[in-house]
Amino acid sequence: MNVGEMQRKLSLKAERLPEHKFDNLYSLLCDSDWLRLAHDYVKQNQGSITAGCDGMNMRRFDENLQDNLQRLIKELKSEAFEPFPVRRVRIPKADGKTRSLGIASIRDRIAQEALRMILEPIFEADFSQHSFGFRPNRCTMDAIKCITCNTQERKKLFWIIEGDISSYFDTINHRKLIKLLRRRIKDEKVSRLVWKFLRAGVMEGKLFRDTNQGVPQGGIISPLLANIYLNELDRYVKKYTALPQTQKARRRRQGQANFTYVRYADDFVATCNGTRAQAEQLKQELSTFLGEKLRLKLSEEKTKITHLNDGFSFLGFKVKRCLGQYGIRTRVLIPKEALGKLRDKIKAATDPSTHQDSVNSKILALNRIIGGWCRYYQYTNRASSVFSRIGNEHFWMMGHWLGGKYRISMPQVMKRYKRGHNSFATKEYRLKPATEYRRLVYRKCHLKPNPYTTQGSVKREYLPQDTNWTGYERKPGMADLRPKVLQRDGYICQMCGKAVTGCAAEVDHIRPVRRFKRPVEANVGENLWTLCKECHEAKTESERQMESRMR
Repeated sequence: MNVGEMQRKLSLKAERLPEHKFDNLYSLLCDSDWLRLAHDYVKQNQGSITAGCDGMNMRRFDENLQDNLQRLIKELKSEAFEPFPVRRVRIPKADGKTRSLGIASIRDRIAQEALRMILEPIFEADFSQHSFGFRPNRCTMDAIKCITCNTQERKKLFWIIEGDISSYFDTINHRKLIKLLRRRIKDEKVSRLVWKFLRAGVMEGKLFRDTNQGVPQGGIISPLLANIYLNELDRYVKKYTALPQTQKARRRRQGQANFTYVRYADDFVATCNGTRAQAEQLKQELSTFLGEKLRLKLSEEKTKITHLNDGFSFLGFKVKRCLGQYGIRTRVLIPKEALGKLRDKIKAATDPSTHQDSVNSKILALNRIIGGWCRYYQYTNRASSVFSRIGNEHFWMMGHWLGGKYRISMPQVMKRYKRGHNSFATKEYRLKPATEYRRLVYRKCHLKPNPYTTQGSVKREYLPQDTNWTGYERKPGMADLRPKVLQRDGYICQMCGKAVTGCAAEVDHIRPVRRFKRPVEANVGENLWTLCKECHEAKTESERQMESRMR
């Protein structure tokens, strides 16, 4: 089956027939080509190495891939498929609180991805142009660009409603969601499968908990279901935002306000060209609609009325009306809070308690932290000056970390590791300065066509993580020792004499780590040698047998 062509047909029909209800979709789920492609998409995700509550990760699932997929097809066809409970973990947030993340089993993720591949082309035809979160070919900068266009000086949209829905993903009403789904989906088998995923429950440690409302954050199909639910808010706001220009002009003459609206997941921004009181009135109206129609609640703490002159925060950016070189205009800036969070991450990565980490791992970790942050903010005003300041700070933090690790002075650090301007390097890796990321101007149009009915490819945005790898190694110092050991041994397996490549070689302990009182003492060059994969597996198995005999 040509999956892309089928998706195009579904989306095209949904566009041409807004009232059409789709039937006979469940058969697509049971198609081997459809499920195989869903498997490939899930496998590309970094989370595929993480197991659900059944303990199976993608590597183990692929060991018997064909049988596992055929078993899944059989279960889906007979409607005997029952999702496992979602494994819930808590992710720390910058404000000290935690965010719950639901990790489904691999088989459930594949079924969810196959379901998303059916539903998304249909609902993309219905979704608002002013909704940007978790949708193909849309990103945070499209939402920011839409806001800057809406707040051009001539439009006088100076009052801002910053909207945030309390615990949105945890409070979605299941029955209301299924009712909204049935507006487009007539196939009851699909509705029942969605219901099963919603009601699968969660496992937190060894405790099982029913899920009577909400969708698990981290679920493959959750963002789509969340957008289907909040599309009702988008439809409601259209009565203000979709007015013709003549009617908007008439409203202004009558003293009424006009509004614009941008939504990214559960955060939205509405702009008003009237008075603060008129902005307050719309805020109250939206709060009433969410409460009565969708059983949701606006966060009193985070939902504010702000003037554009004072600026407001949205998706980690600061949007503010400023006087600049070319007059008064809306600028997008990097907020102080974002700078503070970045500094905290760099401090955590270069803390003296991490001196056991290798230099190579630390450089890679800092490159990831700095690179992800700079790429996210490279379209902001004054980005270059901020990057320059951050680059200087993280250069010296890394320098002091190197000095502390080897107990050498800063002149010695500079002589041994400094390369070029504001950069350190080893033979393998180089610390990339923040100044190498240039400020860019976002020129793409924020109004996007349906990706399933146009010839463009379908791409998705991946946001920066709240938590970053800081260079921690399970075997401290190994990233520095590995290239030295391989070079010393001439890339030759020390057991069988076979030549190995850098990627395929295994650097193994001669004397096992468990025989040392302090495990870090095992990680020295004299106790390491180069092995091929086969010899490494044979040695590991031999050691396990010896340990079992000793017991």
